[in-house]
Amino acid sequence: MLPSVTPMAIKFALRRIVARKNLERADAGLPALTQTAIAEGSGVSQSVVSNLLANRSERIDLKTINGLCNFLQISPGDLFTYTPDPE
Repeated sequence: MLPSVTPMAIKFALRRIVARKNLERADAGLPALTQTAIAEGSGVSQSVVSNLLANRSERIDLKTINGLCNFLQISPGDLFTYTPDPE
């Protein structure tokens, strides 16, 4: 019998961060951030941005974290949420 697969306890919070940034931008009369704008501004490929927004990635490079943090003006801890596994 195969062992049961536990859902990942760590998730990327990029979708929530971008939603919050877009609300701030709307209040300031600025256009919303698109995947293309995030990719170009952070130096991260659009496919990686898309996967992170959809929470389809299982790993992330330090270069990607650095680019996103610099572009979005956040700290690395803001990019992740952690829900401990039930015991």
